[in-house]
Amino acid sequence: MWSNVISIDKSYAKEIEFLLAEVKNIKDLSYAIEESKDRTWIYLASLCERSEYVEEKVTALVEVVILTYMKTRFFLDNLPPFVMTHPTCSLICSLVHFDRGYEANHLRRAIAETADFNVDGLCNFRLQEVMQNWSEVAELASRLVSSTERDTYDVASFITSTEGAKNRIAIDHGRVFNLTEGREVQILPVFEEYEYNLIMAIVGQNPKEIIVEHTNLSNEMMSTLKHVAGVVYRN
Repeated sequence: MWSNVISIDKSYAKEIEFLLAEVKNIKDLSYAIEESKDRTWIYLASLCERSEYVEEKVTALVEVVILTYMKTRFFLDNLPPFVMTHPTCSLICSLVHFDRGYEANHLRRAIAETADFNVDGLCNFRLQEVMQNWSEVAELASRLVSSTERDTYDVASFITSTEGAKNRIAIDHGRVFNLTEGREVQILPVFEEYEYNLIMAIVGQNPKEIIVEHTNLSNEMMSTLKHVAGVVYRN
């Protein structure tokens, strides 16, 4: 029997909500939840013959929690106060996905060296080098949140382009598909606004072209997509 535990401080309510929604969808995984005043534990168990599959799925969930949810939270907390708009959301999303490959490798090495999935412990103690990079990027980006809309888009586009634009993306009836890799892209509820979550999902796919079909998007969202990649309209 393979067993492990995910633990996380209860101040990370959105992260906990995501974890609880996702663990129940992992095939061959049994889980139980325990809570204290300050902390939530998700106890995990699986048959040994399925342990490699299950452990990879759990690791991928923890990766999303830290490198999407908690990294977004970090930038929102460490940038000067600003009004969230489509341009500033585009900038935040480009910052969140910047250096994702390096950070994912660093995180997975840290997980391999620990006995369990202590999410905030990993983030605050095992990923100090990564978080230092976040702090430096936040300092550089601080001056941009009050810049013009065009400047904000230009910087977001520059950051995104450094990751390598390579994929054809389709938005169809509000769903996102990576056509290059032949899969549907999960739209994570990171923000309260659906279109902001859509920006996060699309930017994370390193888009080269975005095909928009059967989807009603705001003018602001369409303008954002044009700054992210080439846009093709299909009715």
